[in-house]
Amino acid sequence: MYAIIDIGSNTIRMVLYKVIDNEIQQMLNSKIPAGLAGYIDNNNMLSKKGILKAIEALSKFETILESVDVKEVHAFATASLRNISNSEEVLAEIKKHCSFDIEIISGKEEALYDYYGTMKSISSGNGLLVDVGGGSTELVYFENGTLLSTCSIPVGSLNMYTNYVEDIIPTKSEIKNINNHVSEILNTLPLSSEAINSTVLFGVGGSARACCKLSDELFNENSGYTGFECKRLNKILKLAKKDKSKLVSAIIKATPGRIHTIIPGIAIINSVAKHYGCTNFTVSPYGVREGYLLNILESKNL
Repeated sequence: MYAIIDIGSNTIRMVLYKVIDNEIQQMLNSKIPAGLAGYIDNNNMLSKKGILKAIEALSKFETILESVDVKEVHAFATASLRNISNSEEVLAEIKKHCSFDIEIISGKEEALYDYYGTMKSISSGNGLLVDVGGGSTELVYFENGTLLSTCSIPVGSLNMYTNYVEDIIPTKSEIKNINNHVSEILNTLPLSSEAINSTVLFGVGGSARACCKLSDELFNENSGYTGFECKRLNKILKLAKKDKSKLVSAIIKATPGRIHTIIPGIAIINSVAKHYGCTNFTVSPYGVREGYLLNILESKNL
């Protein structure tokens, strides 16, 4: 059994996997909504309170692991720790209280792991992957199952909420500001819309899964991760100005832990879909954690 701990900007999650006949099987999935991106100060440092939140979450996972027979434990951090100026201090403080050695992975590595994980669940073809985390968004483009381009941009559901939203649910103007900010960054990327030969946008990660859950609740469907047409993203966002009570009620039923970040996350996904001309949205059940583990197993020739 392998334990993978993912320290994200919004949540800290531990997943236990069994490896049987070269296939990974998820046995336990536990998350803690630490919201580390909300504890970054004006000097781009994770505050003492934020560090304590991380230590508290990791200590809970350490307690769980004491009663589980695990072969290896691997912990990594994404934008939560790579985008702050006191990363080394945070790692040292965590090490004082927890036994985990934490690897901070780059945005490119995160995108690559997203790709490795996602390709376990989809047939080869053309597609654009989007993984909206709390503090960054990764984009991966592939054709005929071959990786062609990866990039990471410093926008996520939590930092967009923190920077642009005053209340719980963003207003029409706040959503527009998020869209404009994301679009400006997308326009600077080497991955141009003209280079994309796919109408399918593959969502990876918690924001994408929450988006599907919310869609099913709002439109009385049970599509799971099969997704929907991208124009539905606009319909969901319009509810923020037309029927906020209906939207809030659906969020509480479908994904209560993301009540403040789900709409900023959908706004990011919608901006990506529009920029690259994607018409259909579907979600992969696998992502960065599975890709990270597969990379470890491959390096061990397992």
